[in-house]
Formats: sequence, structure tokens, C-alpha cells
Amino acid sequence: MDPEATPTHPGKLRALMSPLNHLPFCRSLLWISALIAALLALAPCAQATVKIEGTRLIYFGQYKEASINIVNQSSSELAVQSWVTREDDDATSPVPFAVVRPLVRLDAQQHHLLRILYAGAGLPSDVESMFLLNVMEIPLKPEAADSVQFAVRQRLKLFYRPAGLAGSSSEAVPQLVWSRTDGQTLTVTNPSAFHLSLVDVQVDKGGQVQVLDDYLLLKPGERKVFSTQAPISVGSQINFTEITDIGLQARHRAVLK
Repeated sequence: MDPEATPTHPGKLRALMSPLNHLPFCRSLLWISALIAALLALAPCAQATVKIEGTRLIYFGQYKEASINIVNQSSSELAVQSWVTREDDDATSPVPFAVVRPLVRLDAQQHHLLRILYAGAGLPSDVESMFLLNVMEIPLKPEAADSVQFAVRQRLKLFYRPAGLAGSSSEAVPQLVWSRTDGQTLTVTNPSAFHLSLVDVQVDKGGQVQVLDDYLLLKPGERKVFSTQAPISVGSQINFTEITDIGLQARHRAVLK
């Protein structure tokens, strides 16, 4: 059995969190990682060459791990560093997750399965929790002698879904409550235990369409308020698209109450 597949005590999990315990070339890359990470903000036009095969990752609590595939689509080798942070992206705040082999070297066109382990305690058992999975690619060889290369970091949402949590995110979408507060204000409330991701949120009053939000993330129990440019009335239609667990889009309609 792979000893990394089943962390049996906190000591092993802490060991998994340290890149130095996995790759012999990690020490030589640490200073590169630190330097390039500081330059991330200076490279807004840099394009990622590592493809993450998914837009989100659901960690189902009944399983020992969650995983997602990445591919080095470039023509040269590179290093990939991965880690989990809280939703505020504070890297100094501890999280109950570890990435197996957090620093890996990938040859051109090579695939790699990122595996995430949960410490087994510390998160609510009756509601979803959200984190961020960070994937940063680090070039190992310059394209030219006088070229400057940058690290590129990608992030995707990591949702921890406790074992035994009834229902699903898709089943929670019809539970959303859309209410008119006054003539030009409405609210949406998510009474469920799931995070719901919506795009292209619009209100339609007799063919007069107003955009409420391009992207809307509703946390469990969260309530959000919107102001409209034109008056709205009870019975107006709310149109929006749900982003499902596997990243597909599903169009929905609701009635303003």
C-alpha cells in the first residue's frame, strides 16, 4: 500500500505538507519559488502552460482523498508547486489539507495527478467549506539567454463536502429565495448547506431585462442584496445559470416573490 494514500496520524500529514520530504531538487528550487512568487504581480499577461483538467474540485468527506489531473502543455520541462489556502488566500493561515508531492517536475506534455488529503478533523460536519487550490508553474530553463521568465499561478475552488450531508448543490438551486425588498431592490437567500455558483444573473420584467451580476457565489446561509436601475415587481422572472459540480452549466428560472 502506498504510505501516502492513507495518513494514519498527524505526523505523517505534516510530513506530506513539506516539499523538502519529496523531491531531491526541491532545495535548489525554494529560492526560485520565493523570487518568482514575488514577481507574480508583475506578469499580468503571462499565460499558463499547465492545464488543470477541471474548474473546481469537490472533496467528498466519505473518501480518503480528492484528486485532479494537470498537464504540462509546453515543449519544455517545468516545476509545479501546489498548495491549499483558505478562501481569503492567506498562506499563513493553517488549513487541514495537504497536497501529496506538493512540488513536482513535469516533462513536456507530461500528466500528473494532484492528490489532496484531509486531516480528518477541524471542519463543520453539517455544511460545506470552501478553500483554494493553488497551482503554480515554475520554468526551469530560460527560452533564451537574455529572456525573463515568470511563474504563473492558477487557482480553483476546493469545496469540502462532509460525509452524510443530505442533498446536492444542484438540488439546492431551486431552494434559493428571490424576494423583492422595494421597487428597485431585491434579495437572494441561500438556505442550503452548499455553495452555489451562478453566472449571467438577470431579472426580466415584461421583457425588460436587467443584469444583476455576471458571477455570483452564494455561501451556505448567505443573503445578498441587489439594486436595479428600473423598477421591478413581484412576479418578475429571474434568469440565471448554475455552474454544476463538474463545471457544466445549467440554465434556471425563478419567480420574484
